[in-house]
Amino acid sequence: MIKTQSQQQNNKKNKKRTIWLINSLSIILIIVAVFFYNKRFLTLYYLNFKNNHFKINDKLYARDRLLDSSSHITLYRKVKPITGNLNGRPSMASCGWVISADSLRKYKTACIGAYTGYEIQSMENKNNKYFPMIFFSMTTNKKALIKEDFDSDPPVGYQFEDGPLYVWAIEITNKESPIFKK
Repeated sequence: MIKTQSQQQNNKKNKKRTIWLINSLSIILIIVAVFFYNKRFLTLYYLNFKNNHFKINDKLYARDRLLDSSSHITLYRKVKPITGNLNGRPSMASCGWVISADSLRKYKTACIGAYTGYEIQSMENKNNKYFPMIFFSMTTNKKALIKEDFDSDPPVGYQFEDGPLYVWAIEITNKESPIFKK
């Protein structure tokens, strides 16, 4: 059976449509897979975009719940794996510096420092699992800064990077506490 020219053209069109459909579905599947693989990071970028209204040098204030207790606001630094630590990955770790809630109450301000930027970094929990979180980099209020000895070394196999101190974004607000307003 001999195919006519119109049948051959229809076959070519069908092949092109099939190839186009397969390519389109492949691209969609890749996008969906990337989304689900990076869902936590993408969610954090969205939350940061929606809720982070800070500009460089804006004051950062501790939330009221942190001022009511005699707790400390933990500060973090980036850590990187020491050469030879193949299992390590860059992340955040507490660096031994804290902001004292008692000192903030003494100086009658909830200001812990000035905003210098943000980063979404992972932090290792007690089960050696990494969870991404939003951190604000900052210059600190030196009057409330305290060095604690028990948490001043980086995790085993890591070293602190040079750079700013960070605070967990969920502990911060952009308004002075009503406790200190006159």
